[in-house]
Amino acid sequence: MRKPSTFFILISAAALVALAGCQTAKPQATQPSQIQAEATGFSPKAPQGHNTIGFGLLFGNKDLVSSWQVKIAGSEGAVKTFSGNGKDLPGTLTWDGGNDTGTLVSEGTYTASLSIDYGGKLPKASADSASFVVDLTPPDGAVAFDPSELVPGQSGAPAPVKMTITASSAVAKISSWSMSVFDSSGKLFQSFSGNWPDNNVTWDGKGLSGDYVQPSSMYSAVATISDTYGLDGTARAAFSVGALPIASAPPAAPAPTPAKIEPAAVPEGQDAVQASASGFSPKSETAARAIDLYLTFGDPSAVKSWKLAIESSDKGPQKTFTGQSEDLPKSVSWNGMSDSGGFAPDGTYTATLSVDYGTGVSSTPVHSNTFILDVTPPSGSIALSEPLFSPLESSDTIALTVHASSPVAKIDSWSMNIYDPGGNLFRTFSARWPDDRAVWNGKGISGDMVVSAEDYPVKVAVRDEFGNVGELAAKVPIDILVYKTAQGYRIQSSRIFFKPFTADYRDVPPEIARQNLARLDALAAKLKKFPDYRIKMVGHAVMVYWDNPTLGKVEQKDILIPLSKARAQAVEEAMVSRGLHPQMFVTDGVGASDQIVPDSDLKDRWQNRRVALFLEK
Repeated sequence: MRKPSTFFILISAAALVALAGCQTAKPQATQPSQIQAEATGFSPKAPQGHNTIGFGLLFGNKDLVSSWQVKIAGSEGAVKTFSGNGKDLPGTLTWDGGNDTGTLVSEGTYTASLSIDYGGKLPKASADSASFVVDLTPPDGAVAFDPSELVPGQSGAPAPVKMTITASSAVAKISSWSMSVFDSSGKLFQSFSGNWPDNNVTWDGKGLSGDYVQPSSMYSAVATISDTYGLDGTARAAFSVGALPIASAPPAAPAPTPAKIEPAAVPEGQDAVQASASGFSPKSETAARAIDLYLTFGDPSAVKSWKLAIESSDKGPQKTFTGQSEDLPKSVSWNGMSDSGGFAPDGTYTATLSVDYGTGVSSTPVHSNTFILDVTPPSGSIALSEPLFSPLESSDTIALTVHASSPVAKIDSWSMNIYDPGGNLFRTFSARWPDDRAVWNGKGISGDMVVSAEDYPVKVAVRDEFGNVGELAAKVPIDILVYKTAQGYRIQSSRIFFKPFTADYRDVPPEIARQNLARLDALAAKLKKFPDYRIKMVGHAVMVYWDNPTLGKVEQKDILIPLSKARAQAVEEAMVSRGLHPQMFVTDGVGASDQIVPDSDLKDRWQNRRVALFLEK
């Protein structure tokens, strides 16, 4: 789950004093106040962890506050109000995108404003946050193939196809994508992924199992496109594979059996009903979402009326279609809905056709071949081979095992996305069932290693044979990592979440406080392994005003350096309270002067909020 960046260790969240244009001028005795949005935007429709935005609040002269109010406003005016008195001065507020009546606001740009009333003891104060975005529209996109047809050679595809994803969002930037390629029967054949703006892949037609695409067949691609605020959109496309060139090569393997079953010949004069497939899912991502029931009437000219009843093998009739003599369809399509509304239950079904030919002709109901209705997606869990992954020490890899099942269908395949603590796609895996394991070495798509003492969220999409998809979730906890350098050892410390504008890591929400204490316990245990070393703790921070040299210089001097030093000292005090000697430590804070990534990189700059620990002899 993505944690609010306002709380990250060494975050630059304090008020900038006397910066031109940032606040209304106040008398000399009035201390500055501030409200800061923890992100550039969010989506209320995104998964949990991405669907809210937090605000850090700083109350100047807090002992004199009589009342306060925070208003969130957009192009249509104020939409949400928070308020309180001087006894209730929160360090943070969280907004879920709902207005004062509880309905979602419109998509667009918003600003949060803090107003403080000192009851006449001081002039009223106010401050505005930076603008932020409310994102409600999923990304839109398309998948293109060049060439449009993949032409196989005698042993594969000598002319690879370039698959390009185009994508856009109304208010957000595109973050990442993943794409699955399915064969003509809807089975997973290959998968790809990437981080934007890398939006294409060249493919030689080889599948996950090492086999190549089949000549004279169709394949489909389904791309999931993610924006920076956690919303996912889907793009679909199909492409064909040409015929095998004429040559004296060994024959190609037979093409996959199509899921659709063509109607068989029926003897003249007989009624019949036949299902077009062995099963279907109304929720399928890759195959038909309805089943066709082919009808044959033995004597069409004599039909008075007909009835088609679809019945569960253990729960009885679920859906009925009827018609008269003037309405004799060749087929009826069923989407899995029952007569009472909603989906019929999972299970094995039979369709029964009853025809009324009047009093002169008797007719016996006929039954279709059985077929499966697959409504419930696969479920399961993800098991980790290591409770705490330390790729640089105890174990080079971790195995993530997918356990999955479906009430009525066979599991076909799965795809796994691993995200970094900032919510960005970090690594992907996919496989056909029964291969159920991904072995991960801790490196991302770009070859970078996991960050110390962080949780890496894992999402697995499990597909069954009818294209119904279930989602599984887990987290891979990363141990505190120790690097050996030419100067000695370096410990990559974990992030500790502090109360905004302070070095207090206890007065935070209970779950965050528990996480802080657990990480400090783990750090102390790690440092006790190096009793002969001096430990230098250096605090780092993110600069908010990276794009304004004048304000950035003031922020670095007056805010980031003092705050980063204070928080490094707080970590030192926590280590001493856990049994380490104070003479082991030297602390410093450098603010935003030594960044891993540019502060302008909104997607990855969370990595700059850190404490670096150096072990020196």
